[in-house]
Amino acid sequence: MTTDSQTATEVDTTEERSTIEFDKSASGELHEVLLKVGPGGVHRQRFLGRQLGESREFTKAGFEVIRVYLSRKGKYVVHRQRCDWADFALATNWAKEWKNWREIFDVDDQTWAEYTVEIIDTLAELGERIPARIYRGLVDVTTAHPQTEDLDI
Repeated sequence: MTTDSQTATEVDTTEERSTIEFDKSASGELHEVLLKVGPGGVHRQRFLGRQLGESREFTKAGFEVIRVYLSRKGKYVVHRQRCDWADFALATNWAKEWKNWREIFDVDDQTWAEYTVEIIDTLAELGERIPARIYRGLVDVTTAHPQTEDLDI
C-alpha cells in the first residue's frame, strides 16, 4: 500500500529537473561575451552585451542550457548547449576520471556538447524561440518591472 507522500516522491524522481536564473541587477553594464559555437564548442563568437537569464534543464535523454543575452545594439542572443547522455557516456572515461567527478558534470565546460547561437531582433520573436517559462521571466526582468523603481513618498 502506498501513501500520498510515497507517490509524490516517486513522481519527483522521474520528472525533469530544471532551474532558471535571471539577472535582476541594476547595473546593466555591457561587457565582452565570448560564446562557444559548434560541435564541442571549438569555435568562438564574441560581442558586447550582458546576460539576461539562464535555464538549465536535465532530462532522462540529456540536458540543455539556454542563456539569453542582450547585445549593445538591442538584439537578443540565444546561446544553447545541448547534449545527450549517450554522447556523454562515449566522451567520458568513467574509470579514469571518477576521482574528478565534479569536472565530469561541469556543464559549463564540456567538449562533448553541441553549441548554437541565434540572434533575434525583437522580444516577440524571442518568445517563439525559447521555452515559455523562460520568456515570461525575461519579460518580467526587461520590461514589466523596471530594475529600479522610484517611489514618490
